[in-house]
Amino acid sequence: MAGVGKGASSRVTPRARIARALAAASALALLPACVMLETHGDRALPESERALVEGYWHYRVLYDEELHIVSVDGRREEGRSDWPYAYSVSLPSGRHWLQVALMRNSGEITRCAFDWTFEAQHRYKMQRVRHHQALLAHPTARRFAGSIEMAVTAPGGSVRQAAVPAVCGWGAMCRQDSDCPPKHACRMHAGFEFGDCVSRDR
Repeated sequence: MAGVGKGASSRVTPRARIARALAAASALALLPACVMLETHGDRALPESERALVEGYWHYRVLYDEELHIVSVDGRREEGRSDWPYAYSVSLPSGRHWLQVALMRNSGEITRCAFDWTFEAQHRYKMQRVRHHQALLAHPTARRFAGSIEMAVTAPGGSVRQAAVPAVCGWGAMCRQDSDCPPKHACRMHAGFEFGDCVSRDR
């Protein structure tokens, strides 16, 4: 009887498998809420003079896909080292460049960088990364052109779509040496606005 009981308990019905998958998806959907908001620039600046930029989380049946913010103008929030990425950032209105990481099943597969003029009291919700690579996890070039689609919500609640040109590829993005870690320099690529952080010992 014990053997029968053990065999019965080890069987998983299709309905139970579906329930488990849904529960896992629900749990994953809560993960972005755990990632802290970063505040850039003068902390005394009122929210009325700031813009909010948010990443995303999508469940795509075979994997979950996330887009997180790595840096703003080549930097993290001052003193922040407890989490490698931010799900959202609050930043002063004006022109800024952002570096973002595209992740699948919590593993980073590529980074993109773009610059944009962000308006005060607007919410910029990133929605999708577009590219022309056959396999994004295995791009054919170290740097390639892409774009990031965003839903932009104005203070009155109206929403418009924007497609922002981006540079994507492997590794950290930079525009100048100060964007890179110590003992690294920014190496630019012809035809692209963002380069790589490379060791000065090379």
